[in-house]
Amino acid sequence: MTSDGQTTEELLQEIESLKRLNKELLDTFHETERLEFSWSGNLGQWFWDFRRNEVIFNPMKAGALGYTEEELPERVPFEFFTDKVHPDDYDRVMDHMRAHLYGELPVWEVKYRIKAKDGSWKVYQDRGKVTERSEEGKPLFLKGIVFDVTEEERERELLKENNLTLKSKMKIDSLTSLYTRSVMLFELGKSVNKAKNFEQALSVILLRVDNQTTYEAEFGTIVSEEILKEIGHVIKKVVGEQYLAGRSRETVFMVILNDKSAKEAFEVAEAIRKEVADTFFTIPRKVTISAAVSTFEPNQTISELTEGTREKLMNAQRQGGNVTVL
Repeated sequence: MTSDGQTTEELLQEIESLKRLNKELLDTFHETERLEFSWSGNLGQWFWDFRRNEVIFNPMKAGALGYTEEELPERVPFEFFTDKVHPDDYDRVMDHMRAHLYGELPVWEVKYRIKAKDGSWKVYQDRGKVTERSEEGKPLFLKGIVFDVTEEERERELLKENNLTLKSKMKIDSLTSLYTRSVMLFELGKSVNKAKNFEQALSVILLRVDNQTTYEAEFGTIVSEEILKEIGHVIKKVVGEQYLAGRSRETVFMVILNDKSAKEAFEVAEAIRKEVADTFFTIPRKVTISAAVSTFEPNQTISELTEGTREKLMNAQRQGGNVTVL
């Protein structure tokens, strides 16, 4: 018998009654939570008795991972969820939690991947706070709320991939599959600075189709563009990944050769010129190109380098074309 006159049996019955009442109140709370806070991904609130290491939570939190209420232990410890956190996220999540428990952060807010029952990964956004501490400042009780943001993360990653693809496409000329003029000018500026600062060689090749205006007048714009497209493929084939190649102007191509002498650049230009001469084009004419090679001088500006090379290229074409000049 207890001090207030209750028998042990009566005390046990009262405890059971309180447990049933607590369960009914909790179920009602969870149902209300579903109705009142039906935000996208909301999995409800959680409560953590730190001393007993017992977590009380809305069944939606475990349900989103594929677990039924019957599959959960009678008392769910904190580790039931943390043990399922992705290995690459675990230390970060635990560090954040400890920082809050020790009073270094005002709240615990973290996003992490968590393993579902079927082996797939969900993404949870969790936010919580210590609501009660001991006189010594040790945590006693925490509460928080968790969201399933898996779909939002997938959409964000897809958007990121699409942005990267779009950015990549913006760098590539759609006709020739080489870099655009803006990219080439940017890269040339970087190469010039590198050549100045590290006293390295830098050579530039400009190439242009001989008689391009004649082809356009005789066969039309579409055929003319097909010629440029094919030459772009030839240039890409010859230079590969070794050098940067792109369009300098509408019908002029540029190749930037870092740390290469004029002689080495001349050999590359000649290889391109010869490959073009041996390429079959869908017009009843032999298509050729001319090329000009220049090496950067420390006292030059970028404009002087490119304009000087362009003058060489124009002179080569005035003399009949199908030639590489230094």
